[in-house]
Amino acid sequence: MTPTALSEEVIPLTYGGFGYSGRIVHHPEPRIAPIVLVGGAFQHQGGWGRLERMLLESASVITVDLPGWGTSDRLPAHHGIDFLAGALDLFLSKIAPYPVNVVGASYGSAVAHEWVRRNPGRAERLALVGTMAQLTDHVRAKVELTIRMLERGSHAEFVDQVIGTMVCRDPRVTVARRPVVIRCLTQALNKLTTEGVDKYRENSRRLLDHAELPGGPAVEIPVLVTTGEHDPLTTPALSREVSARCADARFTALKDADHLVHLERPTEIVDLLLRFFGGEPLTGLDYCHPVEHVGGRGRAGVAWAPLPAPRTGGEH
Repeated sequence: MTPTALSEEVIPLTYGGFGYSGRIVHHPEPRIAPIVLVGGAFQHQGGWGRLERMLLESASVITVDLPGWGTSDRLPAHHGIDFLAGALDLFLSKIAPYPVNVVGASYGSAVAHEWVRRNPGRAERLALVGTMAQLTDHVRAKVELTIRMLERGSHAEFVDQVIGTMVCRDPRVTVARRPVVIRCLTQALNKLTTEGVDKYRENSRRLLDHAELPGGPAVEIPVLVTTGEHDPLTTPALSREVSARCADARFTALKDADHLVHLERPTEIVDLLLRFFGGEPLTGLDYCHPVEHVGGRGRAGVAWAPLPAPRTGGEH
């Protein structure tokens, strides 16, 4: 697939008075439905890099800067996950009014989950990477500490605390590409503008004020939940709890990775996602622990069988 075979479309939008935008990179002959990427606190719609390029070998890729993200308007913390899910719905209704596959990563996992739950029939499958059903006291304390550090101007301490929250720095365990990831994350945090700091503060307060996943019926479509085996933030236990709340879910942890699995093991997470979205077996994968079927309809600990063959959707 050459860059000239792909075409990019960017759509600016306004939702609730807040400006934001999203984009789609079209694959001319996709083998699976478009993949929507809803990112975390420091991700933006054009920054998925290698992961996006690898996904584009099989499908069109849709990314978005929701209000409060990237170059979009700052979003005050009193607007919750339901507001962000509404903004995502407006964007997807315009750019992809047909079934899609959805990936929610870290902060974006709650938004992706809520959009899928509120819009049955719009998503074929949902993958949640680095997620939790509720904010633990331990994580709450860490997030509150980063906000206090920003408010007192302790930027170096803020950077160190954020990295320590996301990266497993225990020298006794192996984390792929750890030095490179720490260096890149440090550079990104040191380049935060005043606007970027404000957005981090509001997004973090939103996380504290709207800590639990919204209630309502369980997501019915197939769900994959995963994170790194050494994730210190959304630990495997916390992520697995989310899969247990879904009607038809699978869970696994990737080896030699932590919360930043998409940077540490991009080839492996893409392989896992494409297998899941493509209806292929999730067995015998040496880069992750055995995939469990832990949803409400399955038996915990059972490796999951192939899914029905997917559709490519009505993509234009």
